[in-house]
Amino acid sequence: MAPGSSTVRHFFGSKEHQSPMDQIIKQSIAGRRFALMGFETPEADSIIVALGTARGFGHVVGAVPNIPGLNSFSPFDACFINASAIGIGDQPSPIEMIARSRKPAVIIGTYEEVAARFAAVADLNRDFMTRPCQPEELLLRAFRILRFVESAAVAIQSSARNGARRIVLADDDATTVVMISTILKHFNFECDIARDGEQAFDIARKKKPDLVLLDVAMPNMDGFEALTALRSDSATRSMPVILVSAHRDEAEVVKGFSLGADDYITKPFNSGELMARISRVLREPGDR
Repeated sequence: MAPGSSTVRHFFGSKEHQSPMDQIIKQSIAGRRFALMGFETPEADSIIVALGTARGFGHVVGAVPNIPGLNSFSPFDACFINASAIGIGDQPSPIEMIARSRKPAVIIGTYEEVAARFAAVADLNRDFMTRPCQPEELLLRAFRILRFVESAAVAIQSSARNGARRIVLADDDATTVVMISTILKHFNFECDIARDGEQAFDIARKKKPDLVLLDVAMPNMDGFEALTALRSDSATRSMPVILVSAHRDEAEVVKGFSLGADDYITKPFNSGELMARISRVLREPGDR
């Protein structure tokens, strides 16, 4: 049996046992063609098998197209890119190639590899995975890059019509700050940086931003404490707040919403997901 086939078959199950979400994912991927670049044969085979269970098609491509003058990604709806692969000879690495392309892509590698090139590949139609890659997550990521393109495009148009908006970004991790601020600036947001919750609260009171992005784990005053302070002050009580966390912890999510968060997003996320959530929160402010 091909690598990963039993796992994906169990994930989707028979048609009568599929959830509506399973069916939506399969319908979105069915018939789509995905380029695979930079993967060793076993990993490439497992991606192809996973896509095949949703009637998608995976094709291994090289840096040089078979037809002269044709972009390697041109025949495909989206791509899977190995961030660990290096360039050979005069040929650029796969991640360098996708950085020059507008093609939707899922980039697979270590957190460090993705972070090192994030500014080059941050775009509304990119998503990121770290190994080991489970078949069901591969399908979910493929589905997301195809769907979030539309959502993020709407967000871009909305932000362009409304002019530049201001966001306070609070995070003590320098890499995360670079990643998120790059996305925000790309979409015409002005960004004020805070290194802890106390600084975020002070900046929010002074500058009255349109939204505050709070990392949960910060020194001096963590994200929950900063959120409590924002909701307790008359000057900041109605500011939209999105919590950002590195942990998929249900208890954290419940606590965040109970303290008044408007939304919650977990790392790693792509720019399309972030912008779609920001757009929703700014478009639909909650009652306080």
